[in-house]
Amino acid sequence: MKGQAMLALLQKAGFMVTFSPDVARLVDTIYPPARQALAYEIAAIGRPLYFIIAAFELVLLVWFWQSGAASRLAAACDRRIRLPFFSAAALTFLTLLGFSLALLPFAWFGGYVLPHRFGLSDASFSVWISDWAKDLALTTVIGAAIGAGFVRLVARREKAWPVIAGVVAAPLILFGNAIFPVFVTPLFNHYAPLPDSALSRSILAMAARNGISASVVYEYDMSRQTNEGNAYVAGIGSFERIAIGDTMLRDLKPDEVLYVVAHEMGHYKLHHLWWGSLYTWLGSLAIIALVAFILPLKLRHGPHGATELSDPAALPLLGAFLIALSIISAPVSNAISRGIEHAADVFAAEHTALGDAGVRAFARLGTENLSSLHPPALAVWYFYDHPPLDERIEYAVEHERSATQSETGP
Repeated sequence: MKGQAMLALLQKAGFMVTFSPDVARLVDTIYPPARQALAYEIAAIGRPLYFIIAAFELVLLVWFWQSGAASRLAAACDRRIRLPFFSAAALTFLTLLGFSLALLPFAWFGGYVLPHRFGLSDASFSVWISDWAKDLALTTVIGAAIGAGFVRLVARREKAWPVIAGVVAAPLILFGNAIFPVFVTPLFNHYAPLPDSALSRSILAMAARNGISASVVYEYDMSRQTNEGNAYVAGIGSFERIAIGDTMLRDLKPDEVLYVVAHEMGHYKLHHLWWGSLYTWLGSLAIIALVAFILPLKLRHGPHGATELSDPAALPLLGAFLIALSIISAPVSNAISRGIEHAADVFAAEHTALGDAGVRAFARLGTENLSSLHPPALAVWYFYDHPPLDERIEYAVEHERSATQSETGP
């Protein structure tokens, strides 16, 4: 198998964490080598697919702008809708709708075909297309409002718009990270309180020790879409929520679930929501500055009727520019994210006394989610927003050994 060949190559080259024999046996028992090979196979498909889709998006958006099609659509919206904001919103809505429909084959292959081929999902096509349609509705409506608001801001405040956009971005980012997901997730899944049990009591006790005011642990039907597992702690204040996917409750042992939830609580206790929002805002300031400096230069050479940033017909070029920036900046943003995730791993290890539960939890999530156990360093550098699985397991092992030595003494 291709995946097994990749694993052998990594082992031979020495580009992977080497577990001690006892840890290797435990990991291989939970995450069998044959399944590890499947993880390499799906990664070998998914990583090139990312760049193929990105290239298609860039070509499509630049063509839509350069051909003058966006200008013609903007003129049609202006003729039918006299109010500039709503005309721009209509153009953005139609552009996003057409863009999403053009990308539907890629979304179907990556989001439906591949997960089913590798056993990561049993969801019916009707469930998948229903969720895709809900996501499309949210994207087009919210995107239309943001796009229209942007072009009207530029039109009204030609010189000051970067400063205003930077100020407005801060509360929008915080709202999007902290509050909005709490209201969005119920559109896709059903949430119900987890019945009283030793696990739910342990989770709530740990939450109370760490200043999380949640009084209920929620279970949600993640199995509706996927066989993968996940849990999260989201929201702030009265919007705080601890939620665990039913797939994780099904496949992981209680102490393993508790370890994963401790990781999620670590994000809360270490204020990662605020730090993540700050990093995102600083990144948005850099993006706004680049847009203000570079886009007007490019627009001067654009098609007739789309030579100003305040023209709604320039939005496709703006979208292409943002996609290009995300491709270029991925290693930086992912490196920051890996640092944050490692800090949460440290918190989980230091605030639980569960023996080898961390090792077992990571191995179980690996086999559940088909995460590459020993991914290539280059793939980690570009794609990974979490530390690679072998490093997370090795850290859990080292911490467990240190804790044991401290208890037994020299």
